[in-house]
Amino acid sequence: MFKFMDAARVKPALFTNPPSEVDRLGSLPDCLIFQIFLNLPTKDVVQTSALSTRWTTLWKDVHGLDLDTEDFNIHETFVSFVDNFLERNRGSSIHLFKVAYDSSYKPDLVNHWVDTAVRLKVEHLDVLDILSAQDIMTNPIVYTCSSLVPERVSLPSLKDIVLILVEYTNRWALEKLISQCPVLENVSIDRIYGDGMPILRVCSQSLLSFMHYWDKNDDYEKDRIVEIDAPMLKCLRISDGGTASFIIKNQPSLVEADIDTVFSLTTERWLRVANEIQTRDMVRDFHVGISKVKDLTIASSTLEVIYDYARYVQLPIFRNLYTLCVRFDSYMWEMLPVFLEVCPNLKTLVVGTSENYHMVDLTVIARPWSLLSSLEHVDIERPLKGEALEMALVGYLLENSPNLKKLSLSLHDSLKKGKSDHKLTLSLDDAPKKEESDIFIELLNFPRLSCSCQIIVR
Repeated sequence: MFKFMDAARVKPALFTNPPSEVDRLGSLPDCLIFQIFLNLPTKDVVQTSALSTRWTTLWKDVHGLDLDTEDFNIHETFVSFVDNFLERNRGSSIHLFKVAYDSSYKPDLVNHWVDTAVRLKVEHLDVLDILSAQDIMTNPIVYTCSSLVPERVSLPSLKDIVLILVEYTNRWALEKLISQCPVLENVSIDRIYGDGMPILRVCSQSLLSFMHYWDKNDDYEKDRIVEIDAPMLKCLRISDGGTASFIIKNQPSLVEADIDTVFSLTTERWLRVANEIQTRDMVRDFHVGISKVKDLTIASSTLEVIYDYARYVQLPIFRNLYTLCVRFDSYMWEMLPVFLEVCPNLKTLVVGTSENYHMVDLTVIARPWSLLSSLEHVDIERPLKGEALEMALVGYLLENSPNLKKLSLSLHDSLKKGKSDHKLTLSLDDAPKKEESDIFIELLNFPRLSCSCQIIVR
């Protein structure tokens, strides 16, 4: 292995040009020489001092350092060389500070080098522990260094990124940051209107979880796009009231998804743009992208968009979906069967509630609904008041689920005669007592396609 040599010990006579020859290397302009030197390891730059008499000390004026501790036999010589470089450039700026060290160096020393390089307005920073493959980018000063060039940032050990209400001066900064994190696993972004990033591309071969939030109270941006290409992604959460288009690519490993978006469509625009081909295709492609998910939670506002677009496009089949939770703003449950028809292997359905009220008048498609042959468990979380739409939902599930084993529900406080913590199991043989609500009678009288189904009232 090459060991770092003192340039003064190299015999100049071996490289001295004959008097009759022109010193072409020595005649090169300094700006060109320095540009060449900045693209060479420092050990090679020092050796060039033997090529020309003019270059004897020229290497000391290069505003860049690319040094590896393995090129030194003596630990102290390496430390001294780095210290001397930083001292020579005090009062000026440096282009490159690239140092490979090992764990025998004290962290305080390495952090001191990084701090000094940042104060010297370094543009390209690469400091690596060659034994543990750990970089120094955990030093917080790195993230406030305005001189760093993003294209050269490398975070080989970073696994989690959480960004809350960040404004971006460079529209491609986050995309480049993610691409420079080879072991990145989790990304969570909470965005604001006008954050300077109309297009976000998340391309990662290691990403496992991606969460994208945008407050629904903000104005939407009709041209905002989020594109996700992460083949290892297992968890996807979107709560976004303003992004116009989500492009989901290459998601064979998706296990869990929580979707709450209307693709920036306001209530007034939903039906008006339902026949726009581009928008229809975008909604369809999004659901194709998540169609391999196993556990899906979806907001009723998103379900309304799906319901409306199902009139014009064929929804993909969710063959791997076993658990579905729908957060309803109200019992506009007629949208639900449209989606259930493309979930042939669904085992568990949870009818949840949402704190945000958001409704649109939709014309319900009159059609016979398919049997829910695979459905075994239903949990209606929203307390029933006995309203017609609520009871129609219960009736639909009981009458169309031949293998249903259990349907769990709870009653609204206004229907309860007394406080009780026990669970009541209803069967067809139960006779309602006088103190029980009339809703029990209605529940017992519903036809059940599954003879073994139990109704559990919490």
